[in-house]
Amino acid sequence: MGDTGKVQGQKLVELFNYLIEKQVIISMQLMGSDFERLTCVTGIKQSPDGNRLCIDRPGGFVDEAAKLRDVNLRFNFNGPDRLEYIFTTQGVKHQGRELETPFPPFVERIQRRKDFRMQTAPGTRMLIKEEKLHAILDLGNVSLGGAFGVLRKHNLKNFKGPIFKVDQSITNAGIIVPATKDFQELVIIIKKAEVRRIEHDKTNNRYRYAFEFKALDGKEHHKLTQSIYHFQRLFLQRR
Repeated sequence: MGDTGKVQGQKLVELFNYLIEKQVIISMQLMGSDFERLTCVTGIKQSPDGNRLCIDRPGGFVDEAAKLRDVNLRFNFNGPDRLEYIFTTQGVKHQGRELETPFPPFVERIQRRKDFRMQTAPGTRMLIKEEKLHAILDLGNVSLGGAFGVLRKHNLKNFKGPIFKVDQSITNAGIIVPATKDFQELVIIIKKAEVRRIEHDKTNNRYRYAFEFKALDGKEHHKLTQSIYHFQRLFLQRR
């Protein structure tokens, strides 16, 4: 596929076949809206107008797409080299549980490594203890590089506003991944993290926080990798 730039032609078909064979999780964004979900490529179809991608249709897509005049989709994923790949398509057809969209003219290969975010299992939490602060967050997604979650509770009485600040260092944190019938509970110790983004849900008056992991021991990195594979298996089972 080359070292830089665009993937196109036969290399494009090979790349999409890789996504199908390996059941790679991809992120799909409905441009012009806040709708973004994880999904996967399920097949390639030939038509008189050219090849078309078959995408597993995320829940809620039909209602959101109906609000827009033009349906433009943006996708990104980690390729076989763990670099980030991005492409956009225009137009979509509904075929049962699948979406069909035309092949893009090319896929852009970004020269930076990206740790793909994976939706967590219900009950996955992050615990933080910093001096007088004890906090619990419900994690929505996680990657090898960080995590994103909503604050569930903390011990600071009568405190208003965000309990963390952007760029704040966190030195005592852990992630609890709940057990399932084929997966034992894991506790992952985060040696150091930093707050990268804060969002305020004004409707529910809740704060969401994005953390970047700055230091993990080798054993903890391995447990985090196991957890992400576990989340991916759960996602594929729900399809």
